Amino acid sequence: MLAVRQITRACCFGERSFSLSIGPRQRPAWFTNNFSYQQPYSRPSAHIRAARVNTASNPIFQKSAWKWWRARRIPPSLVSTNQHPRRAIRGKVLLTFIAFAGGTVGGFYLYDPANFNHNRLALVRSYRTAVTAALIAIDYKWSLRKGPDLIGAEEYERVKSACHKRAANRMLELCKTNQGIYIKLGQHIAAMVFLLPPEYTETMRPLQDRCPPTPFSDVEALFQSDVGYSISEMFSFFDPTPLGVASLAQVHRARLLTGEEVAVKVQHPYLDEYTPVDISTTAFLVRLVKKIFPEFEFEWLAEEMQQSLPQELDFVHEANNAERVRSLFAGNAILKIPKVYWAARRLLIMEFADGGKIDDLHYLNANGISPQEVSAQLSRIYYEMIFLHGFVHCDPHPGNIFVRPRPRPWLSRIPFLGSLVTRNPYNFEIVLLDHGLYRQLPDEFRLDYAHLWTSILAGDEPGILMYSYRLFTHDKESRSKRASEDGIDHHRLFASMLTGRSWEVISDANKSGMGIAQARTTHEFQVIRQKAASGRFFLAIADILSKLPRELLLLLKTNDLLRAVDESLGVSGSSASDHMLRTVATMGWYCALAIKRETIRQMVKERIEQGKLRPVWTEPRFWRSLWDFWGVGLKVWLLEWFVWGRTIWKWASRSPKGTGFENPHVVFA
Repeated sequence: MLAVRQITRACCFGERSFSLSIGPRQRPAWFTNNFSYQQPYSRPSAHIRAARVNTASNPIFQKSAWKWWRARRIPPSLVSTNQHPRRAIRGKVLLTFIAFAGGTVGGFYLYDPANFNHNRLALVRSYRTAVTAALIAIDYKWSLRKGPDLIGAEEYERVKSACHKRAANRMLELCKTNQGIYIKLGQHIAAMVFLLPPEYTETMRPLQDRCPPTPFSDVEALFQSDVGYSISEMFSFFDPTPLGVASLAQVHRARLLTGEEVAVKVQHPYLDEYTPVDISTTAFLVRLVKKIFPEFEFEWLAEEMQQSLPQELDFVHEANNAERVRSLFAGNAILKIPKVYWAARRLLIMEFADGGKIDDLHYLNANGISPQEVSAQLSRIYYEMIFLHGFVHCDPHPGNIFVRPRPRPWLSRIPFLGSLVTRNPYNFEIVLLDHGLYRQLPDEFRLDYAHLWTSILAGDEPGILMYSYRLFTHDKESRSKRASEDGIDHHRLFASMLTGRSWEVISDANKSGMGIAQARTTHEFQVIRQKAASGRFFLAIADILSKLPRELLLLLKTNDLLRAVDESLGVSGSSASDHMLRTVATMGWYCALAIKRETIRQMVKERIEQGKLRPVWTEPRFWRSLWDFWGVGLKVWLLEWFVWGRTIWKWASRSPKGTGFENPHVVFA
């Protein structure tokens, strides 16, 4: 150690000779604050120059006795070979750790290479997701650091829109790279047109058609591992090219050994490996972003994925849903539910049903099918699901709804006579596919939802206020406080979210009697999109979504998907006023029917509990419910005649060619 001090002092002070008598309690003179060296500098020898240390960074020249004492203990070898002793020690520790980690990883790979590759890929996917989330969070924090009071409201909205676009592009690339449930998440975002900023919904739209297929060799391996039989042992024909590819599965056309044409749904094998990790990663990052951005209220998206995805990935559950909805609509000849032959967790064999996508206007026109009637019958099917059965298919995007033509009896063209002649008076059937995502609505919720829609159709703001709050999960006081803070009436905003219409149109029912039966104009659509993208309304929408029960969230998504189908069919614009009138009237009838049935059921239940023997028709409430129901039914009947008469008048007063009324199925729609 003395040699260290000798070399160091010689290097720094140029001393040719120095004392070696420094004791353990004696402090050298050069360590004191008032020390100044007067001896002229003389060049050290070559071997001392080679061992020179950096006086600016070496702790021996700091004025702390502790640092000086620790510096005395540094081995001479380090002083003579490295200018930064601590860095050398850290380097050795780092090299030791790397060697140990590398040996551990290598040993794990040699012991179990399959699990090693799985864990490696899972780590890469999680890392990729975390980096994307961090970049998005940093971008928002930095870009929106200046509020509208500093840069102006218009500039702030422009900056925020650009930030939304960058974040959406990053999410799109993440979904394309990770695939699987990330594509499902992107499709979910793309469907929420009236709830999320357009930068997100428009950017995510390509994910509706971008799903890479699973190689046929993996499909064969899946059959062998899950069933124990090869494809050739189960089918006389199996098309290796899938008919369609979705985010969770793909469908192949095949033929059973008994001759039936079937569609075989095969789950992507890699989902089993990564879905649990992806769900956990997404949920963790959403919670983390919530801590960074307290106004971020989209935890419900991750929670819904955690609840719904395991059900969608179980094809036995899907088969049970399909059979149940087949029994509920057994008397409906318009709706076609393919028969299920056999199901396993990752494989499903069902009846093959051909047809075209519901939004394929070229296919509909080529087969003489009216888009207005297709939209009207699809709406009837969903009104019956929601208000009467409470068992709802919650993923009605165009890939899951087919339309196929069928012969039509000529008597069915006469209004109101067709339903007496045949159960299906139309020249088409609606085929509903993908029954993995259903939701059972509680009776109380279903009744409140029917009352809410009845109030919306009538423009009854007190009713909208009451039933909106009854459907929310949090207490009224907290919602009122938040509403007073942002200056937005949340029940009005919620009604607009539910209907996709502005509050001005909804409240107009009190004045003109039309309300949401009015056709949606381009101006109204632009106003809704602008408000959804603005800061105040975006945060208010997020706050409402965080307070809604999961059933209502899925119904909002379902409504958005059905509206998107209507837009694709061209029946939601100003040229479709008759169609809007019929749709609103039909919804009102189903709401009234649900309320009447539930009222009578409650009356019967109360009389049984109270032990009363008199029939329910002796109660005034029974006749009041019938009066309300038949009042709505009469309005619907008169409206049907009005729309039919106006259609005939248009057809008779215009030249049939090029007007869209030359087809009989349109005239008698």
